[in-house]
Amino acid sequence: MKNSEYEYLLNKVYYKGILTNQGINLDMYQRMQNEYSNLNGQLVNSQLVGEYSFRKSFLVVRSYVQQAIKDGMKSFQFTMQANDINKLTYMVDMLNRNFFDKQSLDQIIAIANSVFNQYHLKN
Repeated sequence: MKNSEYEYLLNKVYYKGILTNQGINLDMYQRMQNEYSNLNGQLVNSQLVGEYSFRKSFLVVRSYVQQAIKDGMKSFQFTMQANDINKLTYMVDMLNRNFFDKQSLDQIIAIANSVFNQYHLKN
């Protein structure tokens, strides 16, 4: 996934000033991406450290994605169709599960972006 999809989701839901003040930016996703890329080809001892680092950064990104979807639904629920709200609710529920699959997270981000994008939401 392109890093910009993560940033696009956050910018679609939140004001840029809020993101900057909270320190939420593309660097978090990029860190997770780098740690994910480094998982393969490591020695056993360093693989445990690498997996811990990846999981830690993954949890941060996953929680920001989940909160962005929740906040987007709360802010824009009156302009959205019921099936899109159900789709986003399902994505939030999926993010509550204990998983560390980057591809699944990227897919959730892409689906959320497509739902929010079709409404041309402006924040």
